[in-house]
Parts: sequence; structure tokens; C-alpha cells
Amino acid sequence: MRSLIDSPARSLGLTVTDFFSGAGGSSEGLRQAGYRIDACANHWETAVDTHRLNHPDTEHHLANLHDADMRRFPRTTLLWASPSCVWHTPAGGRKKLPVDEEMSRNDAGALDRATAFAVIAAAEAHGYEAVIVENVPEFADWVLYQWWLDGMRALGYRAQTAVLDAAHFGAPQRRRRWFGVFTRGGVVDLTPPPPEVVPAAAILEADPGARLTRRLYVSPQIDQIAEIDVPHLVMYRRNARPRRADQHPLATITAGGNHHGLATVTSGGVYHRMLTNRECARAQGFSDDYQFLGTAKQVKRQIGNAVPVPVARWLGQRVAQALADRQAAA
Repeated sequence: MRSLIDSPARSLGLTVTDFFSGAGGSSEGLRQAGYRIDACANHWETAVDTHRLNHPDTEHHLANLHDADMRRFPRTTLLWASPSCVWHTPAGGRKKLPVDEEMSRNDAGALDRATAFAVIAAAEAHGYEAVIVENVPEFADWVLYQWWLDGMRALGYRAQTAVLDAAHFGAPQRRRRWFGVFTRGGVVDLTPPPPEVVPAAAILEADPGARLTRRLYVSPQIDQIAEIDVPHLVMYRRNARPRRADQHPLATITAGGNHHGLATVTSGGVYHRMLTNRECARAQGFSDDYQFLGTAKQVKRQIGNAVPVPVARWLGQRVAQALADRQAAA
């Protein structure tokens, strides 16, 4: 964990409200960047309990932010918000709807996509110095996306956007996400640092798994492995190919299930296992002392929904520096 000493966020006493906070990847990253996490809100009680366990000094709200009274939340320097991406992402075979169908109230995803409006409502109520929003890249294809951006601009915010890959920030996982950074003046430098790609092997246990005695869905991938005694990443996903774990990061970790496997071909047979929840948590940047509550399936969902800790930390540092520069110039 990086030191908080000499952090602009810490020296300025910057505070955060974390909306759609989940288990706390965004909060943890911002805490490491020097912010004080004053409040968080999420609709899932298990995730709120996990967040409370790891951030006991934070004010926790179990709330549906689609229709919440924003005056209930404390005023903070920064709002971080990760509104639902379920009906923006193509995951699960979802296809983009025609504009007329997307605008119809018969669209099952209309209310889900509308969670983004909570950002505008909260910004109007509290006038944050800065707002950071996270979603999938397809968020920018939403038929109301430009209208939504204009809503933030109408409140006096300058909008900057970027698509960032967690693998470039030291997370051993390929995970591209859209980020919007909104400030009341000045420019936030969103130029990514030089890539810091970490292979999956850095966060994997030494356990090769059990010796295979039957064919699996990933067996065709295993058949492609030529190197002996070298762990390979295999995916329970159509058209996936095996990747050396010591050379490649994981593919995106999802909330829908553990699709990540590890296979090793040896002279004595083939060994295979699924990645553990703890290994997936490491790939999201959580330290091993970060605790998760709930069943194994619920923990898997919390990890897959999380914002990678190192990306949130970097964005928090960038915003804090911009606020410090603005204060120094005043």
C-alpha cells in the first residue's frame, strides 16, 4: 500500500462521497490517494456491510440512488459515482437497441441506465469541487449521453473523459473503462502514465489444481498449450485462447461468475483449477487484508463489480493535484 505522506489530497483535507460504492474499490483507491471517505451509498446490503467492515469511519447509506433525497448525504469535496453499467455493456449478449426502442418505457434497461441521473442530482444539491464517474466504454453510446454531459456543464463543470485500462496501472487484469472527470475550473491531466503491465502470475497461488481425468469446456484450449510445466490462463468463454500466466494479465474479471481458469501441462498429466476469489481480488488491486462478507458467490459478484483500486488511486491523485494547483494560483 502506498504511503499517504505528502499527498495533495491529505494536505488539503479532501473528502469523498462514494455513490454505487459496492465493496469499496473506488473508496480504497481514493483513501490510498489521501482522501477521507466521509460517506458511501449502495443498494445492496451485503456490499454495504463489506464496505463498512473495511471503512468503519465512513457514514454508510443503504439506498436506491435512483430516487434518493440527495440532501441526506454530507457535503464533500469530491463525488465518485459508478452508476449501473448492466444495460450499457454488451456482456451477456446484450445488443444496442434502436433509439426509438431505447427511449421507450418498455425497455427493461431504462431505469437501470437512468441511475446516471443521480450524479446530476447530487452535484446540483452539493456543488462538489470535482466529480469522477466510472462506467463501461459503451456508456458513451447511450442515446442520452450528450444530454447528460450538458447537464453537468449546466451546473458549471468542465467535462473531461478518458477510457483507461487497469492493466496500465499495475493491475494484473485487462479492464477498459470509461471515466468522466468534472471540475469547476482548470484542467485535470488524464494522460496515462507509462504502462505498468503486471502478469497474472504475480497474484496467483502456487497450487496447480487437480489432475484432469475428463474433458472440460476449456479442453480445446488446453490442447493448444505447447510448453510443459508452464501455467496458462484459460477462459470459460467462446473463442478464448490459452495465455502464459507469466507473460499476460487476466482478461476482465466480471460479476457474473469465475470464468478464469489455470491449466498446466506436465509430463505426468494436465492440471487445472479455477482462480479463487482472493486471486481475483488481488487482480482488482485489493490487498489480502481487505475482507469480503457474504457467500462465495456474493463475494465473487462484489469483486467483479469493483473499480480497480490502482485506477481509482491514480484518478484521485490527478484530481487532488489539479485542485492544489488551482488553490495555489488563486
